[in-house]
Amino acid sequence: MKAKIVYGSPCSGKTTYVRNNAGDSDLIFDYDRLLIAATNRTLHFAEKHALHWLILGLRKSFVEVANLSGDVENFWMVCSWNTDYIKELFNGVDTEEIFIEATKEECYDRLENDETRPDKAEWQAVIDEWFNKHSASNKEVTAMNKFWNFIRNDAGERVLRLDGAISDSTWFDDDVTPAKFREELNAGNGDISVWINSPGGDVFAASQIYNMLMDYRGGSVTVKIDGIAASAASVIAMAGETVEISPTGMLMIHNPATIAIGDADEMKAAIKMLEEVKESIINAYEIKTSLPRDKISRLMDAETWLSAHKAIELGFADKILFAENKAEDNFSATAFSRMTVTNSLLDKIKRKKKAAPDNRVDAAQIDKRLELIKQWRS
Repeated sequence: MKAKIVYGSPCSGKTTYVRNNAGDSDLIFDYDRLLIAATNRTLHFAEKHALHWLILGLRKSFVEVANLSGDVENFWMVCSWNTDYIKELFNGVDTEEIFIEATKEECYDRLENDETRPDKAEWQAVIDEWFNKHSASNKEVTAMNKFWNFIRNDAGERVLRLDGAISDSTWFDDDVTPAKFREELNAGNGDISVWINSPGGDVFAASQIYNMLMDYRGGSVTVKIDGIAASAASVIAMAGETVEISPTGMLMIHNPATIAIGDADEMKAAIKMLEEVKESIINAYEIKTSLPRDKISRLMDAETWLSAHKAIELGFADKILFAENKAEDNFSATAFSRMTVTNSLLDKIKRKKKAAPDNRVDAAQIDKRLELIKQWRS
């Protein structure tokens, strides 16, 4: 079997190219067409659909079936971006990469004459988005997509700064941004200090950065949290052989979230996807902290904010920045969670109720309201 990866902008003619060149014994996986057919939406909206995850998951199954079958001569992968993940699917397979080059104006013309895409304005937005993200001529990362910066400090040491949101858009079907990060990471040797001040962002971008840092062979990786490492940024922090946190820094972990639209089955699929994403995040926390998985899960459920010393106490960090030579016995370790605050408030209300005169408070009504609050929080 030979794999042929056909990629390019929406409406560039990828599907037409495959249709004109595929043989009767070939197997075709056209991500765009499958997703649109499954969701009955334009690609712009279909990518936000819960079935997006299922279609992506089918890619690996298609490749496995093609490998096992002796009847498939060519496997055609049609996609907008030729990602590292797609390339990894074909390890050990003779692979040909085919880029369908087209200008934005040519894509507009094809869209205008394509009766299968009636929502012209929405599809034009999809084309614009692709060209804004990805220049077909030089494949450089645009400034809006680049959220990292590799520098050399005065001592000549490598420094990686991650400031702000981890990617302003998903890394799914984006081979440019991850490839550019990997290229810059591997462009030099030596120990790396990763300074993080980020509220989080795209969990898939964080996952790939975590993997790249864990796999870095040029030297050791030290993570330094100088402000906040929340949500997806906390996953990246777990890649440090040593994790240092500012005495005023915070680390926050919580459950992953998404937006899904559709019927009950689609909601169930979205829930299942979130459960699997949570398990993958727990893997990174577990490797670093050695905490039991159920305890990590409960901390995520409660959206837990960890002070510097609490992060060290639980194993998410190893030491305090700027405090190497100072005794730490006088510091207090604290963790904040929305659930803890709610329970504390409920306890205070209960004590207040018991202390109040019987003719001032209807105890049954307060009990009823407290139960409603508990149910809402759970």
